[in-house]
Amino acid sequence: MYFDPEPKTRREDLFNMENELKELSDGLKRGKLVVVTGLRRYGKTSLILTYLNEEKLDNIFLDCRLLPSGMISMDSFLDLLEAELNRKSWAKRMLSRVEGISISEIGIKLKKRDINSLVDVLHVLEGKILVIDEAQELRRSKHRFDSIIAYAYDHLNLKIVLSGSQVGLLYRFLRVDDPEAPLYGRPFKEVRMRKLSDEKAMEFLRKGFEQAGINVESHVLEEARRRFDGVIGWLTYFGFSMIDRRGPIEKIARRASKLAISELEHALRIYKPAESRYKEVLRIIATLEHARWAQIKRGVEARIGRIPNNTLSSILRNLVDSGFLEKVEEGYKIADPVLRSGILSYW
Repeated sequence: MYFDPEPKTRREDLFNMENELKELSDGLKRGKLVVVTGLRRYGKTSLILTYLNEEKLDNIFLDCRLLPSGMISMDSFLDLLEAELNRKSWAKRMLSRVEGISISEIGIKLKKRDINSLVDVLHVLEGKILVIDEAQELRRSKHRFDSIIAYAYDHLNLKIVLSGSQVGLLYRFLRVDDPEAPLYGRPFKEVRMRKLSDEKAMEFLRKGFEQAGINVESHVLEEARRRFDGVIGWLTYFGFSMIDRRGPIEKIARRASKLAISELEHALRIYKPAESRYKEVLRIIATLEHARWAQIKRGVEARIGRIPNNTLSSILRNLVDSGFLEKVEEGYKIADPVLRSGILSYW
């Protein structure tokens, strides 16, 4: 079902991702590292899970969104790893011979909570696929996870998939263009997820409602396409909500924008005490729809007082790298139309 809100695991439930599936498959067959990028709700997780399921590949899937806010300790990362290992039927058998790992009825437990324990587990995972979803979150750690990834790349028979919706921050973490960085010079394949064209968005909506046996008038589909702008995750949210009889499109769009605002506010917490400046920048750009640097500076200073040029440039760069803003010919715009609606309505 196209409108199933859970991440997809079957090829027939994916829409318009055949090329991306092939790129992911080719990247892992020919190399050791694939980076899957795309803004929020572009279908990255569904793509990866479907590939793993269709190919019946043993894997460890680490969702870094589950890590605590603030600085990420090695202990919290190992907690995430342990939880995933305990979900795999093959893990106990493979880890039973590893010193420093306790295996009981309760589950798998790493006795030592350090980088050496992590490396020991990675050695056992040879021949498997390691997926690190939203890998840019690992930049919030004093531990050099990029060095650990580079070690696995160089020394282990381990395929690695990294994904990130905050694309600029992901590449800041990986530093693949920095000659001093651990991953510099390592070949990798990037799979880029994109939003649907207007035509494909309408096709997705029509086929999704056909699968559900529901007839929806064309003008409602067109309005949904306009509001959700080809973002497959939002179109899925709309379709599921319509099937679940959760009210007219205006009500569904309001709930979606509240969700987007909540996610944004959570992400901005790391920028305290400058959070208010970030919010003002976003308000001004949302209000103007497109805004150039000078317009943003004038607007911020009119509301909250002087802001140094380098501070504003840093804020804009962080918001672009986080996927909340997009640089366009006219300046900057909010990358997600649902988020823009939320900023205008609730801030």
